[in-house]
Amino acid sequence: MGYAGLSLALLVAYFAAAGAGLAQALIFAASNLAAVVAILVGIRMNRPTCPGAWYLLAAGQAAYLVGNVCWYVIAAAEGRATVFPSPVVEIFLFSYLLNALALLRLIRARRAGRDWSALLDALIVTIAFTSAYFVLLVAPLLAASQISRYAQVLAGVYPFLDMVFFLLATRLFFGAGTSRRALAPLAAWAAALFLADVTYGLQQVQGVGEDGDWLFYGYLASFLFVGVAALHPSMRDIAAHREQADVAGRLRLVALGLCGLAVPVLVVDSVRDGQRIEPIVLSCASAIMFILLMLRVGDLLSKIVTAGRREHTQLQQFLEAIPIGVDVRDAATGRPVYVNQVAGRILGYDPGQVFVPAELPNLYSGGTDEPLPPERLPATLARQGQVVTADDIEVERDAQRRQLRVVATPIRDGEQVRYVLTAFADITEERRMAEELRQLSVIDELTGVNNRRGFLLAARNELALAERACRPGVLLFIDLDGLKKINDTYGHGVGDHALESASKLLRANIRRRDVLGRIGGDEFCVLLTEASRLSDVDLWAGRLREQVARHNDTSRQPYRLALTVGATIFDHDTPDTVEELIARADAAMYQAREQDEGQDSEGPVRILGPTVSRD
Repeated sequence: MGYAGLSLALLVAYFAAAGAGLAQALIFAASNLAAVVAILVGIRMNRPTCPGAWYLLAAGQAAYLVGNVCWYVIAAAEGRATVFPSPVVEIFLFSYLLNALALLRLIRARRAGRDWSALLDALIVTIAFTSAYFVLLVAPLLAASQISRYAQVLAGVYPFLDMVFFLLATRLFFGAGTSRRALAPLAAWAAALFLADVTYGLQQVQGVGEDGDWLFYGYLASFLFVGVAALHPSMRDIAAHREQADVAGRLRLVALGLCGLAVPVLVVDSVRDGQRIEPIVLSCASAIMFILLMLRVGDLLSKIVTAGRREHTQLQQFLEAIPIGVDVRDAATGRPVYVNQVAGRILGYDPGQVFVPAELPNLYSGGTDEPLPPERLPATLARQGQVVTADDIEVERDAQRRQLRVVATPIRDGEQVRYVLTAFADITEERRMAEELRQLSVIDELTGVNNRRGFLLAARNELALAERACRPGVLLFIDLDGLKKINDTYGHGVGDHALESASKLLRANIRRRDVLGRIGGDEFCVLLTEASRLSDVDLWAGRLREQVARHNDTSRQPYRLALTVGATIFDHDTPDTVEELIARADAAMYQAREQDEGQDSEGPVRILGPTVSRD
């Protein structure tokens, strides 16, 4: 704000000194000098992310100051009017070059990688504008103008350079985010300088205009705006927020195409009017425009290719990072298109080296030693256009079988299946953990036999099979007698040992298809699925009685095992649920206990069922 106040004071002083040539020239140079100092102070105070660009801007203003001193101040001190073109015109041109480079560096600092799009766009628009400016405004005045050809060229060059960095400043302003507060005065500086130079060029072609007239206030305004931009605190963040390299939008391409048509239209118009100078200038401009448009198209294509490669690389990184094997194949030929490294680690070999899917080795149908038929491969089935999922495929790796979950997905191009993507994962550990969890949910931890839930699940399944096969069977309810007395007398450790011993004896006395479970604290159930005759139950009870007696004779434990058994028969003519059979067998067990009380109650096994003879 202090610098803005100083610049406005100098502008008022310049107005007040109208007519005093040297005073006005000194005030003009002082305002220019203040802009140089303001930029350097802004760099010192704000420490911008890209200081080199601001130093270039300060150098451009310093070169402009040198030019103004040589062109304006010295002429005023000698009491003569300024001339156009100035003897130090090269210094002014050099200042414009530095300004443009400063803006371009700020733009590149915000871009990801090397990007000349902003400069090419600015040059294309500038060529179109300058050509129109020359043909419509300057050329009609050339015949009556008394200035040299070199001066006439310079009258068009200055607006050309101004337009370049004005467009660069505008490009920098858009997409600047929170740093626009510093870029707004920067764009205003470029706009003020552009308008002042265009007006000055027209005045010189017309031979009008005097030192200190109103267009000089445009230059003073440019000094004000560039200093404010440098001193604003947000200037430090102009290059901090990086922009991603973008592909030109449709509106921008249309605008550039219209600019490319501007020069040929002007050529046709000037030839139609029988003019000679304009076609030469416009032909050169047209050639330059063609080159710039080709460069811009090449830049655009390069960005598209780079963006495609970047996306391809990112996709490949994603596919390599996921813990799933990925195999993409051409649907027509079956040849691999992409295979990630995880696929090789899961299979134990690189499937990308196998060009025919049917020849993939070491694949088997789950639970068998039969190689997986080629027609059952999920990738083969997916070529027909459907998503295929399989959990029954195994691969042999390191002399071990590993279970796979495979999903094959067709990738279409319209109606045609172009590729097949097969994703697969090793689920061996997952299956093992699931089996362990299942075992924990259905297996009694102490005895290792089915718990109540496990027995009910297995028994229901066996009853359904028996019903379909019209096969009878027997359900036994077994109680370990005296467990509470064992626990109270010898401790729960001895009681647990009694339960383990009873479960081992029961397990040793059943067949493969029979179902054994501990359904309560001291209660067991056995489903004899292959007991087709009542004599089978008697044989089972006899074997169990012998085994219990042998255990009691040989065991060193202080207790003697005793079991009470209740039995009930089921058949397909009178289907019953497992719960109903357990209830009937439980009732039979209590009946057996009541009938045997006082009659050899210490016997190892007592059994009773509605149709089972007692022993």
